Amino acid sequence: MHEFILTLSDEDFARLDAAGINKSQAIPQVGKLFLDFGFHAPTVAFPEVFGLMIEPTESYTQTELDRFADAVLAIKDIIEEHPEVVAGAPHFTPIDKVDEVAANRNLCLSEKLDHLPALPLNRIQPNVLMELDIKEIKKRILQLHDIQS
Repeated sequence: MHEFILTLSDEDFARLDAAGINKSQAIPQVGKLFLDFGFHAPTVAFPEVFGLMIEPTESYTQTELDRFADAVLAIKDIIEEHPEVVAGAPHFTPIDKVDEVAANRNLCLSEKLDHLPALPLNRIQPNVLMELDIKEIKKRILQLHDIQS
């Protein structure tokens, strides 16, 4: 077995729903929180509709897996204590919320480029993010929402 699925409890879904994140959007939003902790966003809603498929490879070190587990626990804490924060994920990437519906409806498969567009900057550089303790990242996410941890 090389993969596993994380999902939320009914209570977690209810907390998120009370914060304005309906059940169909909860898992994609939680998946985006992984980006804030420096991890690739997991596969969402496949094969479990309300799940996150995690696929660590054999190349991860024990330290990296422990860091990932700490991030999962921090995300769980955020959902339990401040579910409204999930709606703003991701917080540290160059682009805020991507409008997935508009992107799919206005699909552009090719575009003539005369020059390369300017790239937006990360709010926290990936190398800096990876040096931060998971508790510090959680603290910074909460601070963005004026919440003291």
